[in-house]
Amino acid sequence: MKMKKFLTAALFVAATLAANAQAINVSSAFQNMRKNYLNKAKAEIDAACLHDATKDDAKTWCYKALIYARIGGEAANKKSKFKDLAPDWAEQAYTAALECKRLDTKNEFAQQVNEVFSFVGNEYYTQAREAYNAKNFAQAVELSDKSSTCFTNAGKGQYAVESMYIAGIASHAQHDTAGVKKYFNNMVRRKTETNFVYQTLFDIAIAEGKNDEAMKVANNYVKNCKNDYQAYVLSAAGYFLNKNMEKGKEQLDAAVNLTKDSASLYPVVLVKAGSLLDDVAGDYEAAEARFKESLTLRPAQFEANFGMGKMIYNRAVDKNNAANQVDPFSDETGLYDKLSTESKELFRQSIEYLVKAVNFYDGLTDDNQKNALRPSLGNALTALANAYARVDMLTESEAAKARLQQLMN
Repeated sequence: MKMKKFLTAALFVAATLAANAQAINVSSAFQNMRKNYLNKAKAEIDAACLHDATKDDAKTWCYKALIYARIGGEAANKKSKFKDLAPDWAEQAYTAALECKRLDTKNEFAQQVNEVFSFVGNEYYTQAREAYNAKNFAQAVELSDKSSTCFTNAGKGQYAVESMYIAGIASHAQHDTAGVKKYFNNMVRRKTETNFVYQTLFDIAIAEGKNDEAMKVANNYVKNCKNDYQAYVLSAAGYFLNKNMEKGKEQLDAAVNLTKDSASLYPVVLVKAGSLLDDVAGDYEAAEARFKESLTLRPAQFEANFGMGKMIYNRAVDKNNAANQVDPFSDETGLYDKLSTESKELFRQSIEYLVKAVNFYDGLTDDNQKNALRPSLGNALTALANAYARVDMLTESEAAKARLQQLMN
C-alpha cells in the first residue's frame, strides 16, 4: 500500500517536472527568438504546442505566432540562413494567432498578436494581389479572405476592406455571384467609397430581377458617399427602373449640382444624365437638353455627340418600325408616309452627331482612351452605315461598313 502511494507520488512529481520542463521550453523558445536562434526557437515552440501541459496556454500560441512571424521576416532576406526554415510561416503564424486569440480570454497577449495579424495580413494581401494578377482567382479569394480576417482581428478595418475588394473582384472574374455579394456587401456595411462595388451589386440585382434590392444598394451608396456624384447617378437609375421618374430626376439634378463648379467633370456628368434620361427614363426632351448643354461647354467630344446621335438614331428606328406596322394599301390617313418621312429626317439628323463622334475618335492620340471608346465606336459606325442607307447616301454607307469591318478585324 505504501509502495503504491510512493509510485503515485513519484508519477505526480514526474508529471509536474514534465510540465515545468515544457513551460521552460516555451520561455526558452521566446528567448531563442530574441537571440535570433530561430531554428531552436521553432523546434521548442512546435513541441510545446503539441504537449498536453502547454497546448492550451494562450502564451504558447502567442510565442508561436511571434516566432513564425520572425521567421517570415527572414524569409524575405535571400542572404539569411533562415530563409527556408518554414516556407509555410504565414499559415503557421496565422493559425497560431487565431488560437491565441481564442484562448486569451483576458486579452493578455492582444497587443503582440495584433502585430502578428497585421504582419501576416500584409503578406497574404501581397500574395493575393500576385495571384489575381496571375489570373489565379480562386487562390486570390482564399488569400484575400485570410488577409481580411487578419486585418479585422488587428483592428485595421480599412485594410480589411481593401482585402475584401481583391476577394470581390476575383470572385467577379470567376463569375461567382455569391462570392461577389459576400465580399462587396461586407464592404458596403463598412461604408466603402468604391464605385465599382455599388455598381456591380446594383447590376447583379437588376439581372436577378430584384429592382427593390438594386434601390437599396443605390440608397446605401448615397448614404455612405454623400459627396460622390456617381452615387446620385446610380440612385437615379434605381428610381427610373422603379418607375419613380420625379425622384430619379431629382437625383440627377443632385449629381449635376455637385459637379457644376468643375470644368472638367461637369460636361461628363451632363452626358451621364442625358444617357440615363434617354436609355432608362425615355424622356428624350430632357435627355437632349443635357446632351446639348454638355456640347455647348465642350463641343469636341465623343460621349455627348455619340449619346445625342444614338438617341436620335434609335428614335428613327422606332418611327421606321411603326411605319412598317401600317398597311400602306389601306392607309387613308397617310400615317405610313408621315412616319416614314419623320423616320428619314431623324436618320439624317443622327448622322451629324455620329460623324462628329467618329471624327473626334480619329483625332485621339492616347491609345488608352481609344481602346476605352472602341466598343462605342463600333456602335457609332453600325448606326452610321444604316442611317446613310436610309437617306440614300449609299457610298457613305459602304464606307462606314468597310470601316466597321476593319475595326472588327
